[in-house]
Order: sequence, then C-alpha cells, then structure tokens
Amino acid sequence: MFTGHNRWACCSAAALGGLLFPALMTAQLDRSIPPAPGPAPLVRIGEHATSTLPNGVRVIVVEDHKLPLVNIQVRFDIPPIHQGEKAGYVDLFGELLTAGAGKRTKADIDRSVDAIGANLYTSNDGLFASVLKKNLEPLMEVVHDVVVEPTFPAAELESALMRALSSVQQRKEDPEAIAEAVGRSVMFGRSHPYGEVTTERTLGKVDRTMLEAYHHHFFRPENAYLVFVGDITEKEAKELAKEHFGKWDPKPSKTTQDEFGRTVVEGLGAVVPLQKATVASGTRRVFVVDRPGAAQSVVRVMFPLAIVPKDIRAQQAQVMNTILGGGIFNARLMQNLRERNGFTYGCYSSLDVDRFNSSFVASTSVRTEVTGQAVMEILNEMEGMRKAPVTTEELELAKRSMMGSFGRSLEDPRTVARFALNTRLNGLPADQYSTYLTRLESISAQQVQDVANLFLLPDQAMVLVVGDLERIKAGLKGIGMDPLDPFTQLTEEGERWEEVLTPVTDRTAEQVVETYIHAIGGREKIAPMRHLTLVHEQQRGDEAFRFEEWFGPEQYRSKLHIGEELVEEFTFDGQRVLYFDGANSGEMTDAGFEIVRLNGRPVPEVAYRNVLEKADLMGTTKLNGKEVYKLTMTYTSGNSFHVYFDKETGLKLRSVEEQFYNGRVYERVVDFADWKPIAGVLFPHLITEEGGVSGPIRSVLGSSTVNQATPKGFFDVVIPEVKEEPVPPEMLPPEYSAPTEE
Repeated sequence: MFTGHNRWACCSAAALGGLLFPALMTAQLDRSIPPAPGPAPLVRIGEHATSTLPNGVRVIVVEDHKLPLVNIQVRFDIPPIHQGEKAGYVDLFGELLTAGAGKRTKADIDRSVDAIGANLYTSNDGLFASVLKKNLEPLMEVVHDVVVEPTFPAAELESALMRALSSVQQRKEDPEAIAEAVGRSVMFGRSHPYGEVTTERTLGKVDRTMLEAYHHHFFRPENAYLVFVGDITEKEAKELAKEHFGKWDPKPSKTTQDEFGRTVVEGLGAVVPLQKATVASGTRRVFVVDRPGAAQSVVRVMFPLAIVPKDIRAQQAQVMNTILGGGIFNARLMQNLRERNGFTYGCYSSLDVDRFNSSFVASTSVRTEVTGQAVMEILNEMEGMRKAPVTTEELELAKRSMMGSFGRSLEDPRTVARFALNTRLNGLPADQYSTYLTRLESISAQQVQDVANLFLLPDQAMVLVVGDLERIKAGLKGIGMDPLDPFTQLTEEGERWEEVLTPVTDRTAEQVVETYIHAIGGREKIAPMRHLTLVHEQQRGDEAFRFEEWFGPEQYRSKLHIGEELVEEFTFDGQRVLYFDGANSGEMTDAGFEIVRLNGRPVPEVAYRNVLEKADLMGTTKLNGKEVYKLTMTYTSGNSFHVYFDKETGLKLRSVEEQFYNGRVYERVVDFADWKPIAGVLFPHLITEEGGVSGPIRSVLGSSTVNQATPKGFFDVVIPEVKEEPVPPEMLPPEYSAPTEE
C-alpha cells in the first residue's frame, strides 16, 4: 500500500513536470530580458621575479615551462625627443641595429639567427627575440652585440636611406598613410615629437654620426630592462643577464648646455625631450589634403589629451571609447555611419592613453559626396556621449568585450612580462592588473558620461580630410568654428599648402589670352555681338535668385531679383557706373568702377589691353588635376586678380580676387564650367563662386538673346543729386558761431 502510493506520487509528479516543461523552456529562452551579469572573475596574474644588476640593468623573469621556448626583450626607457630638421633618424636607428654589430656584418647576424631557428626584431628603443631553450646561449651572444656594439655601416645606412625615401614617396600616393602622418602633425604640432613628419628633405640630413650618438646617449644600462619569458628559471636568467650585460659600463655622452638651457649631445645636437603634454585648445578647425579625382575621403576627427595610464579615469575612458567606436560592431559610430546612413564600411575610434601624451582619434573612409555629412555625424555622436548617459545594454556589452580581450591576453605568458614592464614604466599601482576586472565591472553609466565630458571635445577637435578638395569643400563649410578660416589646405607632408608655379618661357600672357579667345570662337565671332542678354538662375544658400545681364556696345546693365523684388542693380553707360542695392543708390568709383568696366563685356578678355595696366604670366600649376596657366591681371589702380586657363583646351577655369568689406578681406573664387555655344561663341553655363562677400553662389545660364536691341535710354546713367540740408542751430556745438553777412 505504501509502495503503491509512492509510485502514484512519482508518476503524478512526472506528468506535472511534463506539463510545466514547455512553459519553463519558453521563459528560459526569452531573449528580451538580458541575463544578470555575474561577479567579475578573480584574476591571477602569473608570477614574475625582478632583480637589478650592479650597473643598473633591471631583469624581469616570467617562468613558463609548457614549451621549450624563451622570449627575450631588451627595452630602454627613452622619452620622445624632437628630431627637428633631421626627422626620421630615430626610426633609421632602430632598423640599422642589426646592420652590423661587434665583429659581425649584417650577413653574419642573419646567418647566426637563422642557424638556430631564432627570431630577432629591433626598434628605436630595443629589441625582441625568441628561440628554443637549447639555443638560448648563442642567441644571447647576438643580442649582446646588437644592443651594446652596433656599428651602423655606411653602406647599410645608404641602403636604409633609399628604402626610407621610397617609403616617403609611396606615402604621397596612399591616402591612409597621408592621413596618419599629417593627422599626427595636425593633432600634436610639427614641433612635437609625435607630430614630426619624415620627408625627403629631413632624410637628406641624416648621417652615421647621429646614429652612433643616439645609441651612446640612450642605450645605457641604467635605462635598460632585460625581460625573459618562457622555459627558463630565475637563476638561469640572472646568470645569462650577468654574463652578457653585467660588465657593460659605457662612458656617458659628452654634453653641454646651449644659451636656451637645452642639453646638447655631441654628435646629436640639442636633445629636447617632451616637457609637457599637448592638450586640445581653441576652436574646432578643418584641414584638407587635396587628392583630385579621389572617389573616397579619408576622415580623421582628433585631439590630444593629457590623461596618463595611472589615472583611475583612464579605464572609464576606455569603456566610453568602446561604446563610441572602439572596435565592436554595435558601437555608435559604426551603427550611425554604416548601418543607418550607409556612408562607409566602417568607422572606428581609438583612445591612446600614453604616459607622455595621449590622444583620441575617430577615423573612417567615406564616399566623396557625403564627406561633410560624415564629419558632422561623428561630431554629433561625440556630443551625444556627453549629453546623456549610455544605456545599460551598451555599458554591459562594452564591459564584456573588454573583459574578453583582457582574459584572452592572459593566455600568453608574455602578457605577464608586459604587465610588469608597464607597471614600472608608467608608475602604476602594484595591483593595477590583478584588480582590472573588478574595477571594470564597477564602472557606471554616470562615470562614462563624466569622462565623455572631460575627454571628448568635439568643439575643440582637429578635423582632417584627405580627398578631392573641389568636391568636398562646400560640405565642409560651417564645420570649422573660425568663420575667417573655414578650412586650411595642407600638403602631403603636413605643411601649409602654397601654390607651386613652374616658369613658362615659350609664351607670354597675351598669347595665353589670345589662345583662350580663339578657343571660345575667335574675335571674328565675338565682334558681331553688339547686343547680348543672359538670364541666370542663381542659388545663394537657401534662396533662389534671377540674375539678368544686358550687354551693349561698351555698355552694361544687370539686375538681381528674388521673385519680383529687385535687390541689386548696376548700370554702366561707358563712362560712369550707377548702383542700386534695394535701398540706396549712387555712383561707383575706384575699384568698383574698374571691375564693372571690365566685366561689363560679353567676353572681358577681348578688352584686357584697354582696361588693364598689365598682364603677367606667373607660370603653370595644377588645378583640379589639370595643368593650367596662371595669369595675374593688374588694374590701373594697382589692384589685381588671378585667372587660370587650361593648358590643353585654352578655356578659362577660374578667377580669384580679394574683396574688402567691413574691415575684412574675402578671397572670391569663381569657377567656370559647362561651356556651350551662343551664336558660335562658347560661354560658361555653370558658374560657381566661393569665399566672396555674398557667400557661395551657384549660377546656371538658362536663356540668352543675341543682337536684340534694347530700348532707347536703357543704359543711361542718371546720378541722383545729393542735397546738403542745412544743420539746425540746435544741432550745432555751443562754441560754433554761424557766419554773418557783412
């Protein structure tokens, strides 16, 4: 009876469980409710041993006997220094460490390393090598020679310089490489060690003496860390360190002080380490490196920061950066520019926390036509991080991503050595890495917003675009916050762009003008145009205008309308110019008269000889990828303007002049395109204007009338009389006495 009751109870429970199982399964798979995060896992950083040789070399040993392999790193603690007019020699130094050492040639070093199946890589602050445990001793002999006795053979230096020059030349054709080099120059400044750009000019000043002096001054035992990781005991590592580096005791470099208090090293010159981190300042600025015809623009939005690795906010800032664009697909920049707008395949941000000078960079490559929009979206996302806390989902995803990366790094024993080295170089707390996950787990949305307001600075950012300037400049207007300098054009080497002119000896300015006149139809077709009417549809900002021009024999009139409202009018009767601006009218004189007198002709160039003082052929240059002649035209008043003519077609492409208004100087750039015939003479049907007093203007020639006479008096100029009203006595100053009649 008792047994049967139990059997029934078990069966009933099983049946009930079967009924409940689907419901439990459904609840278990409800993906709309994220699982609660568990506690941060404990981190057990592998042990390392440290010691110091009598000469100052610090030895770090991390034992890992899983594989019979040993990694060796020699690292020197060298601050970033300004290389100046010889920028590039520090990188050449790192490359040439293995070009010869002691009695070994480069070939000897290569053979020795290959013979024992080792790897050996050098840099400007040391080397890294790895080898099987059984071949460690012969590798240490090579490591010693490379670190202590490099010879920098002249022939190898010459070869390295040729490779460096080739790399500099290739950089000019690689937009990403240009953005990297110029971006650092823009962000930190050309005099900052991180902002220097290696050029053909600076490489030409590098010599062997500098490399030897750099080695003697910075590769010293008191600056050195010798790190062993792998199948080696602490005792073995100490014995190897003592055997190969214990007797190393070089004499210090010969140094003096110059008049500015700088340390001058013999053979190296003034050595100026970075004294103070550069920080973002001023207002947002835009820089452009022109790449005519580029289908894409490479974009960098960046600024320097003063945060250091030991700052407790550094980890919070990395969480913020991960959410913004730090490598995960759900990051805001990726979701905006790729998923929502389709501007690019990827958009990322990086926060480089460096003990000398940190920086933030957001980067992407976008279609040329959406360049300005893409920059604004990046800036908007940065501002969004500042204005509101991130969501719980974003915060947890970023934390899990960073935890995963940290956990995977612990699988490599070299990570332990890197942690130990970083702790010493950056002055970190001893528990910096063992408490990493616990501190990461505790970061809140409010802390992320707080560091965003501290370290995301969209209004102080440097915006660099490498792309087709002519196609992107309109979209970049308004991004820079200096109205007098909407953007600055730079070269591929980060210098302010200046027009490069090649002298012309086979023709004169007059011949260039005559070639243009011939190209559009010739004087014989222009001369019969006694009367011409042109009607343009203009776009100025958000407003549409109608611009009408009438040309008569040595006469001109123009009207500018918004709808039926007349907003501007000029009339030239051959002698005087009358203007009307919608409210006032009067006679134009001086520079204004000269401009109307010249441009009040269907083809102004046919009258250059009559209305200009002179025309000078400045040379040839590049404009939108085309070879062009540049002419400087000078009025009788001394004012001048520039005109560019296509060397191949002869057509006029651009004019540039300065305008003065309300104490400011404007550079008015007018481009001419879409040339079509009117009565056998080519006229530009698309005229665009940038930089002038009136702002951007796009003018399309819609209709024209040829040789249709205008009404009598149409070009008459009647200057209104200005009557001087007597000044009322009460308006006169007290000491003033009106003249009396005798």
